[in-house]
Amino acid sequence: MTMFVAKTVTALVIAASVGGTAAPGNEAAYENKAEIESARAACMKEQGLKYLPEPVVKRKRTAEEKARLAGDHEAMRAYRAKYGFGVWSRLVFPDDPAVNAGSGESRNNKILMSLSPAELKAYRAADDKCFAKAVKVVLGKTVTSQADLLDQVNAAERKKLRALDADKKIAGLAKEFAGCLGIKETRPSALAARGPAAFRKEATEVAKTRHKGSLPEGLKDEDAMMPDLTPEQARPYLDKEVEAALADLKCGKAFYAVYSPRARSVQEQVYREYALDFAL
Repeated sequence: MTMFVAKTVTALVIAASVGGTAAPGNEAAYENKAEIESARAACMKEQGLKYLPEPVVKRKRTAEEKARLAGDHEAMRAYRAKYGFGVWSRLVFPDDPAVNAGSGESRNNKILMSLSPAELKAYRAADDKCFAKAVKVVLGKTVTSQADLLDQVNAAERKKLRALDADKKIAGLAKEFAGCLGIKETRPSALAARGPAAFRKEATEVAKTRHKGSLPEGLKDEDAMMPDLTPEQARPYLDKEVEAALADLKCGKAFYAVYSPRARSVQEQVYREYALDFAL
């Protein structure tokens, strides 16, 4: 069976929306993303290769999404009752932007599909170099590829979120949260990431058992290797995830009310720093 690997922004389940108002303070990130794509295309042209700049994604969020990201209990409960932590729901609701947001299909897919294996390998190598060059010029950051940039985003995000672990109020709520769950882990950042991580791991293990051939190289804990299951086949996994997500929220009601808005602020700082338009 086939499967796909999702390179993700880990601490936040990204949810797209229709309508709403774009978050303020993101224009610089959008401009940087556009500059990176323009420079990337120019660089590829110099190599004799065609690359179409990807459009900037200006994410808009509804009032319900904003409430959930701010730690509102009822908004979080409504989301988790349907999507759990947002892992198996990607297979159960494949066309739902709440769990399959991303930035849409690449404009360059037709170009990539027209290449032979050897040509594709050379194209990807050239694109990685051009992307790295563009990011260096626009953001002043050293990366080797888009995947490397996302790895750096996740590392920067984890580092900043760990700083919240020292907050006395959050730490106290985390201890109560962990006690209710009956676990020893009390670090706020670890508790917040615990649920999604457990079900990404489960999805990856299921994918490995169904997959024939070699596994992807460089697979990291934050990457979900999703099995090729129909919505009906994935539904039992989601049902278990929903149950766990609601139990987690019940124990963490007070914790998430304080932690979530602080964590969201930290995440947005990182996304802007790396011009990660689709996550804003």
